[in-house]
Amino acid sequence: MSLPIRRTGLNRETPFFFLCSQCLLCCRHKKIQVNPYEVARLAANRGLSTAGFIDRYTHDSGTVLNWEEDGACVFLDARGCGVHPDRPLVCRLYPLGRHVLASGEETFSEIEPDQDCKGVYSDNGVITAYLDAQGARPFMDAADKYLDLLWKLCHILEEEAAEPEKQNAIVSVIQNFAGGERHGDIGFADVDAIAAAFCEKLNISIPESIDDKMLIHIQAVEAWANNSERRQDHETKKTRQITAKGSRKKPRHESH
Repeated sequence: MSLPIRRTGLNRETPFFFLCSQCLLCCRHKKIQVNPYEVARLAANRGLSTAGFIDRYTHDSGTVLNWEEDGACVFLDARGCGVHPDRPLVCRLYPLGRHVLASGEETFSEIEPDQDCKGVYSDNGVITAYLDAQGARPFMDAADKYLDLLWKLCHILEEEAAEPEKQNAIVSVIQNFAGGERHGDIGFADVDAIAAAFCEKLNISIPESIDDKMLIHIQAVEAWANNSERRQDHETKKTRQITAKGSRKKPRHESH
């Protein structure tokens, strides 16, 4: 499902305009990856909990939307996108792609359109105007927050992996997080359950807005990473090593 790229290295002021004609070709044969914020938006749209949505509409533990046997998106119906007000960022950006480095540098690429795409292209506009027209800003902000969380997790795991044998643990945990590693008995994409458990722990009310719930979810995952069994075990091992070294030292006797 890789898509051919027409242009790269674009920015928000690059001339660009695209008018969708609702031919719906872009809703077929695409792998739509979603982050926890998008899962929460789509779950609310369907009137489901995030756990219920993940179970019914996704695979890879809530990170990829399902598609039908003919390759159509699971939300494509006779009228078009059945979740259009809450569609994921990748759908809002099409035919653009957005790329963000660890430094925060942002670029865009333009995807080659589907062969029979009926959309209208021109240079009568700029990318930033297209983003606004598609309501992409909240979704880009959420994507950036989760990317920042990922970098924090990498940093935490690097601290834990000072010993060579722990290097594989870094790769494994990051891959599992991206693909839906579980937070205890709860999948990481299950925003509702994780936010509820964290709020209960802090004795605070669960926020009603999805944006506020996302912030709680991010705090909870970061707290889990900082206090994980892996981290505790590593600290315990270090403490034991220090204690063992200390116990091997001969006692000092002062003469008077």
